[in-house]
Amino acid sequence: MGNYKKPKARLHREFLYLNHETIINSLSALEAGKVDEIIEKVSESREGGLEGTLGYGPVKGTGGKKKTANIEEELRRTRTWFSAFEAWYGQLVSEDALGELDGWDAETRDELSVGDTVKFSARVSLSPVQQVLLTYISFANEASNADSPLKQPANKVAEIKRIARMMAGWMNGKNDAKNVMVYLAPLGVEKPLVAALLQEGFIVGGTQSIEGEYTIVAQVRQLIATDESVPAIRVVRDVPPTPMETDTIMKALANFIEPARALGVEIGDGDLTLRHPGVIVDPIAIFR
Repeated sequence: MGNYKKPKARLHREFLYLNHETIINSLSALEAGKVDEIIEKVSESREGGLEGTLGYGPVKGTGGKKKTANIEEELRRTRTWFSAFEAWYGQLVSEDALGELDGWDAETRDELSVGDTVKFSARVSLSPVQQVLLTYISFANEASNADSPLKQPANKVAEIKRIARMMAGWMNGKNDAKNVMVYLAPLGVEKPLVAALLQEGFIVGGTQSIEGEYTIVAQVRQLIATDESVPAIRVVRDVPPTPMETDTIMKALANFIEPARALGVEIGDGDLTLRHPGVIVDPIAIFR
């Protein structure tokens, strides 16, 4: 017998990603009273000493009551989001409304339906294209820094910055919010490919914490058909991808294959455009 006594329940969750807007909207539709109850309970915490204090003592420093109120309001919002998740997640479990993956292969993939809400454990990693974009943008930020070992000659900096701005634009989604493409390997199995876009505003721990093993709750967005291809990045965002856009993006990204290899990142054709039997999901929560 080992020397470790496992917990009987996991009550603490460490979140990498939480789309609180989707959760609150969904919970409101399922049981509007539950949202009101959560907000009411969080608001009642003010009467227990939250107002004017935070942590182990009174909030001090400049700003006075206004600063305290801002901190308090942010804390209340955050507590509402996580409390809403627990209520929403508990209801889906109790209603048997979550599909669960006990294995991952082509046959299991074909059992999914668009719109299914599924739960599975997976290894999360940045897509190769995303790794290259983020690495180059970081490099460009250092190119003009006199104290950086990555500093570049002055005559090259303008072009480096231009390319970085273009790459940053490729990562922008609706309302210019940054999207980060990740690959999810259910139960550690990489194929069929499962891809997802994380909206930066819902990433709890920052992009540096993305890699690792997590529990995923997501909704199936697309089961890529045999005659479909989905570009890894989009330039035109208000309409579905066209063959011309896909071809243009393929050519643009192909120029980064060799530089990526020099960085230790392998980009294949299946990373430039996602193809059958790939699956695209909309993450709702990613946590441990």
